[in-house]
Amino acid sequence: MKGHFLVPLTLISLLASAQVNRTDDYAGHYAAKLDSLSRIVIRKEGKGYTIEFVGQGRTSLTALGPDRFKANRVKPKATVEFIRDGSGKTTKVKWNQTIPKMTFRRITPPAQDATPAYPDLVKYTGNYTISNRQFFNVRLRGDHLTAQSNNGGEFVLTLTSGNQFELADGDVKLVWDFIPDKDGHIQTLVFSRTGSPEFLFTRETDSTPEVVYGFNRQNGFTRADTLRGKLTPLRTCYDVLFYHLNVDVNPTAQSVSGSNVIRFKAVHAFDRMQIDLFANMKIENILYHNAPLSFSREFNAVFVQFPNLIKEGVIDDIKIVYHGRPQTPDLSTLAGGILWLQDKEGQPWVESVTQGSGASLWWPCKDHLSDKPDSMKISVTVPRGLTDISNGRLLRKTDLPEGKTRFDWYVSYPITNYCVVINIGNYTQTTDHLITSRDTLPIHYYYLPHDSAVAKKIFKHGRPMLSVFEKSFGAYPFRRDGFTAMQSPYPMEHQSAVSIGAIFTPFNSETYDSLDMIRTMWHESAHEWWGNSITVKDMADLWIHEAFATYAEVMAYEQLYGKEAMLKYLKDQKPGNKVPVIGQYDVNDFQLGDMYSKGALMLHTLRNLMDDDVAWLDLLRSIQSHFAYQTITTRDLVAFINEKTKTDYTAFFAQYLTKASIPVLQVKFKKEGKNTIVSYRWKADVDNFNMPVKVTVRPEAFEFIYPTVAWKELSLQNLSPKEFRVDIDRFYLTVEKK
Repeated sequence: MKGHFLVPLTLISLLASAQVNRTDDYAGHYAAKLDSLSRIVIRKEGKGYTIEFVGQGRTSLTALGPDRFKANRVKPKATVEFIRDGSGKTTKVKWNQTIPKMTFRRITPPAQDATPAYPDLVKYTGNYTISNRQFFNVRLRGDHLTAQSNNGGEFVLTLTSGNQFELADGDVKLVWDFIPDKDGHIQTLVFSRTGSPEFLFTRETDSTPEVVYGFNRQNGFTRADTLRGKLTPLRTCYDVLFYHLNVDVNPTAQSVSGSNVIRFKAVHAFDRMQIDLFANMKIENILYHNAPLSFSREFNAVFVQFPNLIKEGVIDDIKIVYHGRPQTPDLSTLAGGILWLQDKEGQPWVESVTQGSGASLWWPCKDHLSDKPDSMKISVTVPRGLTDISNGRLLRKTDLPEGKTRFDWYVSYPITNYCVVINIGNYTQTTDHLITSRDTLPIHYYYLPHDSAVAKKIFKHGRPMLSVFEKSFGAYPFRRDGFTAMQSPYPMEHQSAVSIGAIFTPFNSETYDSLDMIRTMWHESAHEWWGNSITVKDMADLWIHEAFATYAEVMAYEQLYGKEAMLKYLKDQKPGNKVPVIGQYDVNDFQLGDMYSKGALMLHTLRNLMDDDVAWLDLLRSIQSHFAYQTITTRDLVAFINEKTKTDYTAFFAQYLTKASIPVLQVKFKKEGKNTIVSYRWKADVDNFNMPVKVTVRPEAFEFIYPTVAWKELSLQNLSPKEFRVDIDRFYLTVEKK
């Protein structure tokens, strides 16, 4: 996964996260009066309240007076006012915020097939954008215009004067002002809002909130985190062999219902096991040999009781029947969920994003990274006309009654739970092939029809990318399942179904070729080797996924664009070096931080320590072949690298991964005639740190020196202190001249 998150457009505000102080009861769910798809949730948290704009984030409220609050950390500043009926019950919320006008530029021409009876309206139709994830789609519906944002409802527009349209309700007025250029062509849309939108009470807050799981690193880990992240006897007693996930997805209700069959092998005898499903998802039944089992919950952990002892070595299965509305991603904590969006044509566009939080936020499983099923079947039912893209190979597509279609996918390799995905939308497909001396690998690309021109320009890089990765890391690891890449709301490394993120289609798509989108495709596709084939046992070691995938971008730059492009990309990496890369074990410690940039710079340093690119590529391929389809730890990987290279890199990895700071090479100079005496040593947090590094031993010539934590000296002939340089292009360190 790339280190960022989708932030869709809202006509209301952008929010952040915090705490609050208030005692009255306003908690509940509210829907916007003008747009029922825009929803807020007011929650009682501690002694105060928070407000969440569903799908966009949460912030705290500070009391200003009776029924009035300030929304904290919101710009422009905003207040919340609760309105009561005659009985004193809260019935609605007013959001008071003055927002500046927003200017959208047109990126598509007017509709070509619109009703010719209204040519004066046709000229306004098309897509208008501020950024690739913030846009309006203006359509002609019969005799009137409508406007729809990518994450909101469709508004009917009323012409007021000239090129200006509006929608008014009470004191709220939304205005769409279409600005023509000097030739009279509409090129710009200025949107503004006055008044205070109202949100009407719809229901009380559930016993468990919609967003039920974030990450507790800053506040201290809890019992719930241990249940999520630790391998207890109730988890190690069984090994998952196979899942059959069979779900019906309802984009309108934003709900999932269905079942999951877990086939397992008893590692040792047991009569009780732990599975995982978030507390906001309801289990209807757990069936064993067609009879219901008793079960209990603790936070998001579910404990299943069997009537008899399951003996060691026995292969058996249970079926969990469940339903619910999965949590919405909380942008302020990077907690995952299901994104329920709409594309530029107003069609549902859905993606599950579960790295970190875990797959159990929407389907029941043994949600621990250490246990991959050997294979999996994924059956997804969606409204007819939509396509689901999940992992593996599509077995069949079946039309069902009630206007539904089921897509059956089969994964023939081990798969980690968070890489199991639903991508649902109005997709179209193209196919390519990577032909090698070994075989022919089928490549499938999925994209939305209105972005087809740009999508094809991006996906044409897929085959060269895979060739680079096969050369660098070895054969593509999921050959039976093929390789799929798709346009998606959010980029993620879903196994054999790589999501590359949203595609921005400009007005002139013939000249468009986004290096950033291509780079994202490189990163997420590299995870097929680093993350999907080789997977960490504990989230604390996630750097193995992200550092190698980021360095795969570096290697792709080098092979496709040359060393200068590679070095420039490396120089753009700016780690914070505030906390260690490796997290805390046994608590599902999901953090992103420096594991991308610092991890890539560390790997670049290791490559240059080896100083032999043939050996470097052999090491990468050997890691892949040795650990293929397994789960590993940092200790496993470092031990293998040490053995393979016949060099002890233990202190090297310890400094870069377990310490916040990077090593400092201290140097000092003195002149002796024409020569310069350089004294040097390492200042590091790891005892006996002794990494070699290259310096100029003569003008423009780098050679290795071998610093330790003790001072050493080097005599440089005919070289001044100003001419002495450390090769910081190839070694990630700090130089301190004393």
